Amino acid sequence: MSQSRQDLRGLLSRVDASVFLLHTEHPLDKDFFESTDGIFSDVLAQSSREDEDWVCSMIDWICTRHCMPYPAA
Repeated sequence: MSQSRQDLRGLLSRVDASVFLLHTEHPLDKDFFESTDGIFSDVLAQSSREDEDWVCSMIDWICTRHCMPYPAA
């Protein structure tokens, strides 16, 4: 079942708060991205098709804000 954008914002906010801690635990880029793949995928899985692009741009924004641009592939 798809979440509303308000619910997705809440999920993304919790992800945003945890990214710093995850990067501290996993300082190597590869390990960091492996540790975050699941949480980003979970948020994306809860979005509707109409919100997928928006969620992806928010994930990119979160990673960029933490100076960790998400790899393209």
